[in-house]
Amino acid sequence: MQLPRTTILEVTRLWFRFVHAVNWQAAWFAASTLCWLTLALAMVSPVMDGSENGRGGRPAGDTTVAHLEQQVLAIFDARCVKCHGRVRKKADLDVSNLAAISAGSENGTVVEPGNLQDSLLWQRVSAAEMPPEETLTASELSIVRQWIERGFLSETSTSGGRGVHWAFAVPTRPEVPRIHHLNYALAPIDQFVQHRLEQVGLKLGSKADRQTLIRRVSLDLTGLPPPVLAVATFVNDTTPGAYERMLDRCLDSPHYGERWGTYWLDAAGYADSNGRFHTDSDRPLAFRYRDYVIRSLNDDKPYNRFVWEQIAGDETVGYRPDGDITTEMLDPLIATHFLRNAQDGTGESDGPPEIRRIDQYSVIEGNLQIMMNAVLGITIQCARCHDHKFEPITQKDYYALQTILVGAYRPSQWLKPNERHVTIGTIQEREVHQQLTKRLDEQTQQAKDERQGYTQPLRERLRAERLVELEPKLRASVLEASGLSEQEQSDEQKTLVEEYAEQLNVTDDDLGEHFEDFAAKRDQYQRTVSNLESQRPPPLEQIAVVMDLDASPPRHHLLVRGDYGNPSVPIDPGVPQALSNDDWQPPDSLQHAASSGRRTSLARWMTSNQNPLFARVIVNRIWHHHFGRGLVGTLDNFGISGARPTHPQLLDYLATELIQHEGSLKWLHRLIMASAVYRQSTDVRSEALAADPQNRWWSRYPVRRLNAEAIRDTMLLISGELDRHLGGPYVPTERRADGAVVVEETHRHARRRSIYLQQRRTQVVSFLQVFDKPGMSVSCIERASSAVPLQSLAALNSDFVRRLCGAFAERICSGDEGDNARVGHAYEVALGRPPTTAERRSSHDFLDRQRTVYAANPDADMRAWVDYCQVLLASNEVIYVP
Repeated sequence: MQLPRTTILEVTRLWFRFVHAVNWQAAWFAASTLCWLTLALAMVSPVMDGSENGRGGRPAGDTTVAHLEQQVLAIFDARCVKCHGRVRKKADLDVSNLAAISAGSENGTVVEPGNLQDSLLWQRVSAAEMPPEETLTASELSIVRQWIERGFLSETSTSGGRGVHWAFAVPTRPEVPRIHHLNYALAPIDQFVQHRLEQVGLKLGSKADRQTLIRRVSLDLTGLPPPVLAVATFVNDTTPGAYERMLDRCLDSPHYGERWGTYWLDAAGYADSNGRFHTDSDRPLAFRYRDYVIRSLNDDKPYNRFVWEQIAGDETVGYRPDGDITTEMLDPLIATHFLRNAQDGTGESDGPPEIRRIDQYSVIEGNLQIMMNAVLGITIQCARCHDHKFEPITQKDYYALQTILVGAYRPSQWLKPNERHVTIGTIQEREVHQQLTKRLDEQTQQAKDERQGYTQPLRERLRAERLVELEPKLRASVLEASGLSEQEQSDEQKTLVEEYAEQLNVTDDDLGEHFEDFAAKRDQYQRTVSNLESQRPPPLEQIAVVMDLDASPPRHHLLVRGDYGNPSVPIDPGVPQALSNDDWQPPDSLQHAASSGRRTSLARWMTSNQNPLFARVIVNRIWHHHFGRGLVGTLDNFGISGARPTHPQLLDYLATELIQHEGSLKWLHRLIMASAVYRQSTDVRSEALAADPQNRWWSRYPVRRLNAEAIRDTMLLISGELDRHLGGPYVPTERRADGAVVVEETHRHARRRSIYLQQRRTQVVSFLQVFDKPGMSVSCIERASSAVPLQSLAALNSDFVRRLCGAFAERICSGDEGDNARVGHAYEVALGRPPTTAERRSSHDFLDRQRTVYAANPDADMRAWVDYCQVLLASNEVIYVP
């Protein structure tokens, strides 16, 4: 085993940070452990120099950006931070992170990116002045020199000013770079990407063919493959703007909102159940929020308004508890369900007050975490117990954000999930409905009482006749017992009722046989009740919302080390100071009569053009969903501990363009998907593989697997079974005796798109789970995308897939065509292209072999076609974006 010295330092650095984050009291244990760990690794790891001939591990001369950063920070952490860190800052210099290094010292800038001789830090370390006790080795000096010469530090700051982490400075529109290969660029996006490619001697790849492009666009925007006719039309349309028109048709499809709504619902932590406890109780009204998201995306609602409504929709429309809810108020009120998506088991929490308090605070913490991760891409949950170790977020910042939510979530006045429902309609409409319902209830009950008053004496007469042969005293006892409820009966009376149950059981039919006018009288009462019920108005619809209980929330306090039973100083509402940019407006000036106005202040600050994270986070996430990887690799962490952007200028260009175009996400899709970068083929060139093996600089279009929902939906569409019905309550799922979670086939909406299936936290549909659909705990900003044998086995053995294959085979064999035409049709439906000559030959051979296998069956031909269709449905071309 051979490890470079910098790897030892990285292990040391990470171990110390872990112990430091867990408990300061463990520092002594950490120090002794570090000594032994470092000594042990050093004994088996030769010190690497900067030459290319070093053996073992990664050479010190490695030019990978991320690796150089890790090496430099490991060196500084091990050798320098004891004097120049966050705790002790000699000369006002902190070298614990890149942003702090960029801030410089009391002597000014310490690193000039790309300029070794003018960098004060290099002057001191190369002259052996620093560190004073033990100077850097030749290998360490080589790493620091490469890092400065390559100018990587310049990308940790923006034009917003030195010393500010790149993501915490307001994005400014960068200048579009000049490139040499102009014929490869269609848009500014291409120039940014091509500029970076030229730095490593590459250029954009060749353009994908038209069949590939329409399939890629359709799968990306709608989650469904394009219709056969649409493919043929686009392939044959050579007029200018054909690609853009095809793009617009997909964006205008109602399926666009279903596809991209899935991504937002993942980030928002959406579920149809409350979680937290083993009961995982139902959220019957959550589907309205899901439909709101789909509807908003289809309408291209401006992104800033979309987010604003989810944080403060109730305050925006001036909703008052028990006040009017008009049609215009519905969407903003439904949107506030965003702040209800976290797990909430308080409806089932029945422990002592201390346990209930924990459950209640967990709801606030979960919703705060979802909001900050989903909207601003920043991690804050560490600051619940102490100042964040790696991000500029203090514990005070954390509880200032919590204070904004306690107007709605008050531990002292807690509302359980089913108590946060409100009824749609104006006050007058609700009163009219209530009065009419009450009147009908009274009249219906009166009719039932009259019927009972007429029927009961007849029933008692018939019972007495049936018991006439009993001894009088016994008969009286039996009749008396039968007239009592089960709760009123003694044990002896219960025994009597059971013994004479047959004689005591008098049905309406029995009464009709014994009393001539009973049937007519019964029908009269039934008509009366039916007539009253026909006048009954349907129940008024309800929605689940978040709202402040009143305009004066109780004081909220900082919790010492996050202990719910140990409140400290009172905290005013606010936002993290590192992100505020002086644009936070205190809620006191909003003067809301029925609400605190705190969430309006938060929404205004979050969606402001001056918020450094708001636009960057969403454009990065959209880029990720189009290319499989974001410009910033950590989608939920734009902080100091997150990844640095591969193309920082492109990220800010897209962010400023989104702001300029008033938050139109559809416009952003058009901008990205019209680029040459997006239209590249997936072909791998040898020179690109050598210079950019991970496709970090986008020298080709990456191969990506569809997510779980799109795979299921695509199979449904190909088979001809897809139910395109939009919106409405979820389609329930069930867990079978064998543990598999499925959709009951007899349900009339069993073939709907996957977004409409029940999203129960503890009951993910097995077929979707195999393809990495998560069980929602808090939220899921980025899903895993695996390739494991279980997926192939599911495609081969799933009852669901086999049924779809049967439907697909019937679709292909519905006409009188021969095998050749059917094979061509199957390829066009499933893969959007005709088969090659070799594929046709293989298809015919396969069909012939399967017919031989099933020769003894009368439906041998259809069985062969079902198997053939399954091969197509399970192929990579179906489940991967081309």
